[in-house]
Amino acid sequence: MQEEDPSVKPLKLVVMSATLRISDFTQNPNLFRQGPPPLVQAQGRQYPVTIHFSRRTHRDYVEEAFRKVSRGHRKLPPGGMLVFMTGQNEIRQLSKRLKQAFKPTQRGEATQAKVQISANDAPLEAEDLEIGGTDLSLAGNQEDDESDLEITGLDEPEEDEDEFDLGEEAMSSTTRVHVLPLYSQLPTKEQLRVFEPPPEGSRLIVLATNVAETSLTIPGIKYVFDCGRAKEKQYDLATGVQKFQIEWISKASANQRAGRAGRTGPGHCYR
Repeated sequence: MQEEDPSVKPLKLVVMSATLRISDFTQNPNLFRQGPPPLVQAQGRQYPVTIHFSRRTHRDYVEEAFRKVSRGHRKLPPGGMLVFMTGQNEIRQLSKRLKQAFKPTQRGEATQAKVQISANDAPLEAEDLEIGGTDLSLAGNQEDDESDLEITGLDEPEEDEDEFDLGEEAMSSTTRVHVLPLYSQLPTKEQLRVFEPPPEGSRLIVLATNVAETSLTIPGIKYVFDCGRAKEKQYDLATGVQKFQIEWISKASANQRAGRAGRTGPGHCYR
């Protein structure tokens, strides 16, 4: 139409995403036959975030997250922690262990019932549900032996714990932990608790799925612990079955997660 009538403006389509795996999209010849489209990267307001990598990639990332958060709570200066996990089961498991290991601020909390729905009724954000009673916290966790490969040239051996030595005074060893879960199926009233200031003399620890990756900014977060995985919906063309699988996140998602630590001041991200 624009070629026939110059007064008709050509169509301009802008695709925006914070976590899109951009190379898979722009280098698709079926979508862009005339070559890749222009790419614009907009930098938001961001304080510097120091990235720390584990020396090894551990298969049991829930156990590793517990160890990292526990050492971080004992050794890091004051500041809130945001821990990324893949689903509701893992969050409840990690929350229970942290409350057993340290003095929690919460007392007498009722244990929430498990949420179970059929696969047909699953919403788009079901990364933290149990489908048909199946425990998804272990799904996709049976990885190849190569996941134990050693990555050299990154941080110091974990025994030295140099990654938690920031040159500042750590919080008192008697500091209580204010552990809060955050996932899409949590009641709204419970989700809003993460925005409230923690009780005095305690450290805020938010255990979240990837709903906290781009949608919101939690005040006071200085440290991010990223397991590097997320639960994603996958569709099998051969069988017509849709399932939720735990997979590695993209680099864009990893950058978004790290950025949660640099919203209100300089922070640190432990991957």
